[in-house]
Amino acid sequence: MSATAVQVHPRSWGRVPAALIATALIVVLPPSRVGAKFVDLRGPAVPVRPSPHLTGPHILSDDIAGVIVRVRGGGNCTGTPITGTRFVVTAAHCVLDPDGLVGARSVLRDGVAHRAVSVLVDPAYHDSPSPRLDAAVLVMKEAIPGPSATVGHRFPLDGQATLAGLQPLDTDGSLLRGTRYDNRPRPKGAGGSVIDIRSTAVGCLHLVSELEITDVRVSVPCGLIPGASGGGLFVQEQAGLSLVGIISTVAPDLAYNGVVPLASVHELLDNPSRYTYEMPTFDLARSRSNVVRA
Repeated sequence: MSATAVQVHPRSWGRVPAALIATALIVVLPPSRVGAKFVDLRGPAVPVRPSPHLTGPHILSDDIAGVIVRVRGGGNCTGTPITGTRFVVTAAHCVLDPDGLVGARSVLRDGVAHRAVSVLVDPAYHDSPSPRLDAAVLVMKEAIPGPSATVGHRFPLDGQATLAGLQPLDTDGSLLRGTRYDNRPRPKGAGGSVIDIRSTAVGCLHLVSELEITDVRVSVPCGLIPGASGGGLFVQEQAGLSLVGIISTVAPDLAYNGVVPLASVHELLDNPSRYTYEMPTFDLARSRSNVVRA
């Protein structure tokens, strides 16, 4: 997958409220599933073949690297096109501005920008910013050509899962990351207040048994930094890649990423009349906004 140039203001990375950064995932289970270890919506899990797993953030070169896309406007985020639809799944905080209003967004793939015409999102996220509501579905003017994933209907019990999002690269091609959320080094040789930073698909591969999964919390010990928000937790199924969660938050010490539960995505998809908002006209100046979260 080719690297993508994005504009990021280095001072903006520390503007996220600590309460949001440290927020744990709250999963609201259907009453019939209280006490279960997973959200079971449909069908059995599909086993995957075991293979060596990499827990630390590393550059991806597999199918997942080709699926995720850049969401532009209001900060730099990641999204996942959904097979057979005009949908791109991302995070609510990637589409809502600081006033809780829907902002214009576009999706960039292979250097081509695609315009979103509307979005499915619960604006209540603005008043109660937690991973439980941090889901959004961009409705594009037309389906985005290229790889895509399906939306899962359950969280897997076993097998492997990959957390993936777009991350900045240094000028030498290595990952550009500090040791804490608010510690973002400048690229080697960079100057000025606004820097063009290349990004690429980065992720962590884990056994599901290594994830923290309880009735009220799911977290992935990865620590992807700003730019990965709206990216996905993926599993390989017989029909291809399945999206089973959305990146929402990152711990201050980069110990984990919080993931939006699948139930929040299906709530949007199953009730479009309740959550659809028209997308404002895209404004290039707003697309350079520096509000980023995870």
